[in-house]
Amino acid sequence: MARECLDKCVYLAQLSDAFKDDLAKLMMPFDAPEGHVFISEGDPINSFLVVERGTLIRTKKVASVGRRNSTPDDPPLEIDTIGPYTHSGLLHVAGQPNEEVAFATIAAGKGGATVYVVPGGHFRKLCNDNAAYSAEMIEQLTHALRSSTKILRATLAKNPGEHHEEKSAKKTTMKVLCYDTTAWVKENFEPMVQSFNEKDEELTIEMDYTQDRLGMSTAKYAAGYDAVCLFVNDTANSDTLWSLSMGGVKLILMRCAGFDRVNVKVAHSFGLEIARVPAYSSPYAVAEHAIALLMSVNRRITQANAKVKMADFTLDSSLLGVDIHGKNVGVMGTGKIGQILCRIITGFGANLLAYDVFEADAVKEMGGKYVSQDEIYESCDIIFLMMPLLPATKHTINAEVIPKLKKGVILINTSRGGLIDTSALVTGLQTGVIGGCGLDVYENEEAYFFQDWSGSAIEDQTLVTLLGSNRVVMTAHQAFFTKEAVSKIVSTTIENVKSFSSGLRGKELPNSVN
Repeated sequence: MARECLDKCVYLAQLSDAFKDDLAKLMMPFDAPEGHVFISEGDPINSFLVVERGTLIRTKKVASVGRRNSTPDDPPLEIDTIGPYTHSGLLHVAGQPNEEVAFATIAAGKGGATVYVVPGGHFRKLCNDNAAYSAEMIEQLTHALRSSTKILRATLAKNPGEHHEEKSAKKTTMKVLCYDTTAWVKENFEPMVQSFNEKDEELTIEMDYTQDRLGMSTAKYAAGYDAVCLFVNDTANSDTLWSLSMGGVKLILMRCAGFDRVNVKVAHSFGLEIARVPAYSSPYAVAEHAIALLMSVNRRITQANAKVKMADFTLDSSLLGVDIHGKNVGVMGTGKIGQILCRIITGFGANLLAYDVFEADAVKEMGGKYVSQDEIYESCDIIFLMMPLLPATKHTINAEVIPKLKKGVILINTSRGGLIDTSALVTGLQTGVIGGCGLDVYENEEAYFFQDWSGSAIEDQTLVTLLGSNRVVMTAHQAFFTKEAVSKIVSTTIENVKSFSSGLRGKELPNSVN
């Protein structure tokens, strides 16, 4: 049975028959019940495991020191699973004995597992006593490093013989890889990073750029870097974070306020710090953009401009809008941005209705009236969504809400795409319940926004429907995009690198996510 398992096992299957015959003699079978722990995090690794049936689960304790959202009683985090005909610990026991400790706890998964345990000392002796076996192992492990992780090669290529954070005689250097780089990112980061390097006497920032988004397949690009710089659609899940940490990354720089696509607890368990730009966008920028969308939808600016550009100066009912003055305008979400929007709306002479779980005195003082969600739906001619995306606010506009809306309502969303169930929105537009819609965000935008799809077919048919509707005005998540906001993004990101380089960690690191 052990011999047959080796014939199917990743990498080990490529060994010679003689090597596999001798190795099979060392393999001790064990039927492990669910939850059986083979090795605990931090214990010495003195054997490796080969799985024949079931799965093994690797878990890691959450780093709790200095973290606001974790406690010593937090359950361990699941890092990954090890399935049939794969192994764990081989690279560790192939070296010198007792030098390696377990990075994570390994236990049998649901339903238990059949596992062969190979003592590390016996395996090393087998290889040491037979030079041909040693050569085979070197060949297979080299192939594994080159074709699977590519981390060793990337590290050597980018950082031969030195570590980027080690201090030279004059300055410390931190190397940063910026993912999801579009033109505006590089155009603004490069001169400000250069200016910082010329003025700062302690730190040099070396920033490289890639247009690729961070994900499991691109995490290897960061091997040898000290930090990665991410934007709203980069994905840092547990597998990706594992790869980043193995490549030497110690800091995740979010050049935005949100971090919902980063698994924060897993990042901390791997020793990665996270710093963001908590208030890069002027709240006026987003509020003003929401008004711009409203006026574009209401006064048919896109269609009117297209007609005039074709030298058609006629007027027809397709361009007919309504006065904002005197209309009922609902603002759902009255935080900082929502309050600024409310003040702008009062300038139109509209009737301001608001909804928020926390009522703001400032809104009341400007004449706004807090009402229920249903009253907003039933009485408002215009509705602005200004709420954060939370489990309680996801799909605030959904199929059940559409029939409640006042016929012909104009809907504006500059907050988060997930606030609207897009299928319900399309239905509302097609039935005429929703008279017009202005969107700066889209529920499934991560696949398309901040990329040029003009020469490619868009597979998302819901998005295609919205783009083809003359009652929808859409921009690509640009409400924040002003000179002031971009300058703040770059300067705060540079400050975050500087703070990390100076040794600040956890709660002491400004703008940290804990």
